[in-house]
Amino acid sequence: MKSPFATLASIVFFAGLVGVIYLIRTEIVVNYRFERDYLQLWQLADKSSTIPAKQKYIAEFVAKLKAGNEHGEFATHDAVWLRTPNNSFEGNLAAVETLSGRLTEIQQMAPSSFEYNTAIQQITAQEQGEAHYMLNVLKGCYVLQNYPAVWRWIQAVVGIGSALMAVVGAAVWLSCRDN
Repeated sequence: MKSPFATLASIVFFAGLVGVIYLIRTEIVVNYRFERDYLQLWQLADKSSTIPAKQKYIAEFVAKLKAGNEHGEFATHDAVWLRTPNNSFEGNLAAVETLSGRLTEIQQMAPSSFEYNTAIQQITAQEQGEAHYMLNVLKGCYVLQNYPAVWRWIQAVVGIGSALMAVVGAAVWLSCRDN
């Protein structure tokens, strides 16, 4: 006769396994959807070699972020608590908008001027330096709003819990089977 612990252990194991598989699948989906809906525009701007092309993609990026925010696709902050302007959606959107405004200003400058070259260096530094954190905050706001199970520390808690369930369930099942 099968032990009731063996049945319970197999249920716990499979529940943990389903949890781990769910997290992996959801992480893949959220990365794809964020890139498809938003991030690709930033990446195309980053790859563009002319100011008008950069401006076009950044303007589209800002418009998509605003539209997504109006449709409730972004949390107000990339934080559940300890919220700051630095981890807010609005603060980071404002930073992207300043970049868009700066690109508009640069288009009015003569490409051979000192001001133009200085501005290009500033834009490049902003794109390569602070952009990584800013994009992470925007993505974090998206993930927290739409897929909270795979957002930052929540994902760690759910993942560790699911993995522990799978390991403990398997261990108990194996020990019951040996008896």
